[in-house]
Amino acid sequence: MNNIYQEREGLKFIEWTAIIFFVVFYPMFVSIYPLLPPLFGVAGLAIINNINRNIIYTVATMLYLIHIDLNLGLPFMLSIFSILLINTFIYPTAKLMIRCKVCLGVLLIILIDFFYYINLFIYDLILNSTTVIADSMLSFYIFIDVIIGLLL
Repeated sequence: MNNIYQEREGLKFIEWTAIIFFVVFYPMFVSIYPLLPPLFGVAGLAIINNINRNIIYTVATMLYLIHIDLNLGLPFMLSIFSILLINTFIYPTAKLMIRCKVCLGVLLIILIDFFYYINLFIYDLILNSTTVIADSMLSFYIFIDVIIGLLL
């Protein structure tokens, strides 16, 4: 019985370490290597799924989004704002209409990605700046986001 408890504590330590390394180091790798996707959709899905259940995962994901916004020079808190808008207006009705959890997750990831990138383009239009260039990399980021969402 004691060994099971120690294994659970070990997994908990490994889980905390993985979360901290992901939140701290992955945004830096994304800013260095442009082929790594920023994973806005997966982070948004993690926030939406854990917002009422596990506040630690929600805060860690929000810190990840803030860190990635700062590293990539994106508008501060726009990703969190976009995710919370989708959580407020789209998620409750989508949850009632779609019973398949995987299908709902894929839909939410695609909606979060498109809504966030549309908000970035509107931000660029209003402030006459260029934060994101619309090319094939955006579709690659969305594709990788959906694939990772399917695997989770």
